[in-house]
Amino acid sequence: MSVLNRIRRAVREGHYVFTDHAVEEAQADNLLLSEIVDILLNGALDSIYEDDLRGVRYVIRGDVGKVEVDVVCRFGSDGLLVIIITVYVVD
Repeated sequence: MSVLNRIRRAVREGHYVFTDHAVEEAQADNLLLSEIVDILLNGALDSIYEDDLRGVRYVIRGDVGKVEVDVVCRFGSDGLLVIIITVYVVD
């Protein structure tokens, strides 16, 4: 199963959490948490960063209206929980 499908499956099953930082960044960019979830379910895998000691990070890109948004996430230590690290509007 591809990593994007693993992320989508976890999100569909409710196995995800937002970090405080992700919530703050979403609010700063006037994004709803439901819009972030929608990006994880329907967006495209943009990047994979394997150089982080805390674990591999995945960037999922999607649209909210006319705005492109990146959602950065990783799997928790159990390999099932998706941790949403941050979100930002793409310049």
